[in-house]
Amino acid sequence: MRPTATIDEAEPSTPPPRIAFVTIGQAPRPDVVPDLVASLDPQPAYDEFGALDGLSAAAIERQAPRGREPALYTRLADGGHVVVGAGFVEDRLQKLVAELDRGGYDLIVVISTGIYRRLTATTALVHGQRALDAWIAALVLGDCRLGVIFPLPEQMLTNPAHGTLIQSASSAASTGGTRTLEEAAARLSSAELILMHSVGYTEAMARQVAAVTGRPVVTARRIIAGSIRPHAGRPHAGRPLPPADRTSSQALSLRLPAPASPLTAREEAVLAHVLDGHSNKAIGRLLGISHRTVEIHRARALDKVGATSTAELLRWSLMGAHR
Repeated sequence: MRPTATIDEAEPSTPPPRIAFVTIGQAPRPDVVPDLVASLDPQPAYDEFGALDGLSAAAIERQAPRGREPALYTRLADGGHVVVGAGFVEDRLQKLVAELDRGGYDLIVVISTGIYRRLTATTALVHGQRALDAWIAALVLGDCRLGVIFPLPEQMLTNPAHGTLIQSASSAASTGGTRTLEEAAARLSSAELILMHSVGYTEAMARQVAAVTGRPVVTARRIIAGSIRPHAGRPHAGRPLPPADRTSSQALSLRLPAPASPLTAREEAVLAHVLDGHSNKAIGRLLGISHRTVEIHRARALDKVGATSTAELLRWSLMGAHR
């Protein structure tokens, strides 16, 4: 009879990653963080922090934007929302990240968009706005018409990325004031792709905008979730790791041209992560293979669908712009 393994002989278990989720408002964010955590395997241990934590309502009210100062729209712990000046929030956010950098976390995630100041840490850091910029930079090429939905009309005027990374954006709309989501979506009917530029926008809202416009819609939280997984996911050696949002990935894949020859299981897995915006190194960590092997599978998959570059592949998948 085979002897039972003792505790000492058992395989050591790897502790789950510890993540610090940071918002520009107040923690917790039950409307966002559980959504992000649900896409991770293994489930991490996490804490939530906010740049406005510990401030009274009166203190926050005094930080309303002045003059032409950039404005940020964010949520408070009681579920209410507030508009504050970007400079004040960025200063507090920078100090908070520095404190968390000494807290022994495996990853710090700034889940908010609209923060353009560079944040540094020795701990691995996902900067929400930078993740967004990097993801869309490959898509907005040539004559692509990008529609952007913001919470506030002021953000359409003060967002510095419009003149750089979103060069060919044709339109923008806000949901602030009395404008409804449907009204904002209706203004973007001529766009080929719509970006909902706030983690407060849910996938249900994205479906609502898609129903009005008939266009593919991408949310900021989906892009940020894709940036977290390479840092917090467990390598799955020898078998593909399915995308966190299977429905979304399947929908994107269906927009691609039929491959000249069938994709292998590994090529399909690599292609799914390419569509999530992951780099070769990140895909290698997720699949438990070397980034050189990822390059080979990626090149073969691109060749089979007839794409000359990753940017072209992403544009096809999001806009259905087939050959």
